[in-house]
Amino acid sequence: MFRYIFKSSYKSIYGKIGYLFLLLLISLNFLHTFLLTADIWPKNIYHPIVGFDIEIFPHPTPPSSSHLFGTDPLGRDVMSMFMAGSRPLILLSLFSFFIGLFVTLFVGTLIPFIYKRIDLLMKEVSSGVILMPPPLVLLILGTGEFVDKLSPSIVGTIYGILSGLGVSFLVIRSKVLEIENAEYIKASRIIGGSKFYIATRHVQPIVAPYAVSLMLTSTTYGIIAYGFASFFGQVGWTPNWGMMIYDAITYGSFLGGINYWNLIPPTIGFLLCSSSFYLLSVSVNKQFGISI
Repeated sequence: MFRYIFKSSYKSIYGKIGYLFLLLLISLNFLHTFLLTADIWPKNIYHPIVGFDIEIFPHPTPPSSSHLFGTDPLGRDVMSMFMAGSRPLILLSLFSFFIGLFVTLFVGTLIPFIYKRIDLLMKEVSSGVILMPPPLVLLILGTGEFVDKLSPSIVGTIYGILSGLGVSFLVIRSKVLEIENAEYIKASRIIGGSKFYIATRHVQPIVAPYAVSLMLTSTTYGIIAYGFASFFGQVGWTPNWGMMIYDAITYGSFLGGINYWNLIPPTIGFLLCSSSFYLLSVSVNKQFGISI
């Protein structure tokens, strides 16, 4: 089922570009790890947080042969920070997508189809989750004692669960209720198929493209929300593009002014990451004729 969705999404130009952007970001993460662990880049100079080039002064400096993207106001290599910043967003995106997909697909299918009484409760819970959007929850958690515990995987897990129980659940639920009285579902009941068997073998394959499309779109919003949260330092102490933009603006105003080579790389990074999941959602919608 999901292999077919993957192959179908790759057929369109939107899917090809989306997968290309995602592959590029993943490659940057592995390349950065290799350059540091193999000592091709000295850690005292190219570490994304504590690196500092003492042979260059003052900072920030424009792009050069030793620092292709220049240095930031704190003397760190911008290219190293840009490559390291891809890891948190990749982790957040993957955790958010797969966990949200699991919650949306299984909870949104099994509960409305099998457990009718629980479905009435889940409908109200989902309506309450909509009034408590995941970006707002992320910002609230980041202002308290949890800030140091909000790793990208934890943020992705929280975002995926809330997204899966929100609008995505209601959309999948409505689709399940729409097809539960279809002729092939009635035929399966007549020949003795259990409710669980029918839900997992006949209903889920129908609603799976809808769930994938919804969670790809939701993950795009999660990337943007993480960008705002990381800009305000509410996602823990980890290399990220939001921190790069904050440092460039805040420290740059005191140490020689804001330099565009400090701002352009993380901005492009956010665009590539969010665009990859958005383009994949567009591809799925076009291939399966989904209009949500």
